[in-house]
Amino acid sequence: MQYPTMTAAGLVVLLALPGQILAGGQGLYLSGDFGINFGASLDSHGVSNDRASICDEYINPQYASVTDDGQGKSCTAPGRGLGDGWTNGFSSDEGPLFALALGYRLQDSALRTEIEYSYRDTGYDETAPIPSAVGVNQDKIAQEIVTATDGIGSFVSHNLFANLYYDFAGTGALTPYVGAGVGLGFAEVDYASVWARNPDAGAISTGAGLPNADEIRQNLAGTASVTDEELTDTLFGYQLMAGVDYRLTDHLTAGLKARWARFEDFRDSGIVWDPLRGHPPYIRKSGTDREKVEGVFKLRDVELFGISLTLKYLF
Repeated sequence: MQYPTMTAAGLVVLLALPGQILAGGQGLYLSGDFGINFGASLDSHGVSNDRASICDEYINPQYASVTDDGQGKSCTAPGRGLGDGWTNGFSSDEGPLFALALGYRLQDSALRTEIEYSYRDTGYDETAPIPSAVGVNQDKIAQEIVTATDGIGSFVSHNLFANLYYDFAGTGALTPYVGAGVGLGFAEVDYASVWARNPDAGAISTGAGLPNADEIRQNLAGTASVTDEELTDTLFGYQLMAGVDYRLTDHLTAGLKARWARFEDFRDSGIVWDPLRGHPPYIRKSGTDREKVEGVFKLRDVELFGISLTLKYLF
């Protein structure tokens, strides 16, 4: 994933700033957070470069004679890219949240800066039926697919943020504050998908009108396309924080912090269905146009709300 040059440059400056300030050796603190994150519901979108089943040599040995694959192209037409897509969604869930930060309070100022590492593990662990698709996938779901599901496991990310806080004048030992930060999330999620056809060849409509329709239906009946992958992506994100600290000693505070973080869409193009319709993940058995079937999976609305207990040690 590429980011605008100005955004990347700004992030480098923000990440470098605390290091320059820390060189002064004054106002240093170390903080740790332990809490829970509530991951937002996720919308997903998938797309693949698969072709119609009648263009699959394993399913239809006479694929070369097909002049219309259902989208107005022959099965041997070149330059077929990603096209068939589907959408889905997953419910919100929760999991642990940890953070460790090194910060600096600016002298004679209500501002402080910090570099923060945080870890979130949101246990979505959900398998959802695919409700809608485009292209030939929509016809498959409506006519002969008996199982069409997406599933994701835990959404895990290791995050590095540069934060800026403003401390308000508190009452007694209490100090309320607000803050904002920008950074990167190094995310991973387990993804699984199953597309399974009706085992009854009589319920298969694919191949209608072709001279070897019965052969196509027999070859398709009961087949499945399956993938189980660990997907990864690096996401640009930002967060807003608010909280309150309570001074326990001259060097130690305890507090409560709330945060909201949002990231760019998660995207990975490493999906391979193996088996694909019960055979290796190709539409040809051999030759230069064997063409491996691959896909892209995207998760939108990647955000979380977190509540954590905090401890700060002031040097």
